[in-house]
Amino acid sequence: MGNTWIVDLRHYLTPAGAMADMPSRARLLAEYFASIVVDATFNTDEAPTVRCRRRPKHRRCVGTIMCYPAADDLDRIYWYCPVCDDNGLISGWQNTLWDGFAEEQPRG
Repeated sequence: MGNTWIVDLRHYLTPAGAMADMPSRARLLAEYFASIVVDATFNTDEAPTVRCRRRPKHRRCVGTIMCYPAADDLDRIYWYCPVCDDNGLISGWQNTLWDGFAEEQPRG
């Protein structure tokens, strides 16, 4: 059984929107979540590309993360690995550097 992650991407960012300084393990985790946001918002018409990071029984999971933005009022990205059941929700991704939908919206 996989883990369930409830993540607010803003917790990993500076006020300017860049990745904050943090220990390397935390940074790798933040980059993983950011890559899921990219996959869910930039690559909407393409096959998923983010590999699962989980290591059940000390072997890397062979799954690819399935992810999609939700249409609910919380504006979360739902993601899961169909192989190991790792899954989660990512919020706070709107208008970040990793938000592919922000490119489509007119600015200012």
